[in-house]
Amino acid sequence: MVLLTRPLSQVGNLQSLLEDSDLDYVLFPAIEINKIDTVVPSQTYDVIIFISVNAVIYSEEYFSQLFVEPLKIFAVGPTTAKKLTDKGVKVDAYPLENASSQELLTMPECEKLSDKKILIVRGKGGSETLKNSLKVMNQVDYLEVYRRTACEVSRLHVESIERFMQTPDGIVIANSVESLFNVVKLVK
Repeated sequence: MVLLTRPLSQVGNLQSLLEDSDLDYVLFPAIEINKIDTVVPSQTYDVIIFISVNAVIYSEEYFSQLFVEPLKIFAVGPTTAKKLTDKGVKVDAYPLENASSQELLTMPECEKLSDKKILIVRGKGGSETLKNSLKVMNQVDYLEVYRRTACEVSRLHVESIERFMQTPDGIVIANSVESLFNVVKLVK
């Protein structure tokens, strides 16, 4: 039995993989992703970096304001790059493996950035890794378009944990420390 902790809106691919493998699972969303109201900076940028698929989804309404040529678009990984491409956005650089801010920073396209205006599109309160590394030689701003919040206990959580606890062998899939922490809080 597998306990899936991803947000309900993002668990579909994992569900399909488990079903294809004939593995039993229960849904136990630990985090909700919610859009936040934001104001797009009025200046233009040389580079825009998208941190996640959620950053793409929740910033789409601002694309016409953000994408002023000439402009380079970077993504933190292939899934985020694919989401941008699916929306008709040309992605100039992204790590093919090991999707992470650290991996993006090692790419030649990032290493040669100097004296550029860079916008990082992300969730509220995300990692500071990119900004801290890039701001040494560039101006870096954020556009925060979504917020991760802990789920409240629901009927789904109660039913899922009861079913999960009845099995002798269980696996918990948590995609972040924050998610795992929220699972513990929900179970208490």
